[in-house]
Amino acid sequence: MRFLPLLFALSLTLAASPKEINSFNGKFVQTIIDDNGKKIVYSGELWASKPQNALWVYQKPIQKSVYINAQKITVVEPSIEQVTLRTLDDEIDFLQIIQKAKKVDDEKYSATVKGENYTIMFKNDLLSSISYTDSFDNKVAIVFANPSQNRPIEMSKFKPVIPEDFDVIKDR
Repeated sequence: MRFLPLLFALSLTLAASPKEINSFNGKFVQTIIDDNGKKIVYSGELWASKPQNALWVYQKPIQKSVYINAQKITVVEPSIEQVTLRTLDDEIDFLQIIQKAKKVDDEKYSATVKGENYTIMFKNDLLSSISYTDSFDNKVAIVFANPSQNRPIEMSKFKPVIPEDFDVIKDR
């Protein structure tokens, strides 16, 4: 579960950017390399919308949906018929990342927030990747395919769907 705070920080980053992103959708490949060189690769699709709404639908290597709504996160894991509910306390506020992001060149922005350095890349004015090293010394890179920005996303998309027969765990 060490990657959940990473997801939160990244989804908040996607909720806005130096390129004035109000909403975002795209397929993604997320690669995490830990300090021992162990690599984990996830893939799926992301929807994000201002102010702080995101839905990460992981398809490989596991199926899971991660809903982020302001300071709440809901993780739905069908393989274990479980839902985890969390309140996020001291996570990175996307406004800090955006306010501190500085243009490096036409496609690259950089920001340092709470000791973490973020690199945000654009191609043809569309968000193409985000990378950083987290507080656990994991190298995180998320690369987007077929991104779309600033298109309406129904707010119902961000409402967690919790099956009645799943166990619900409240974490914090």
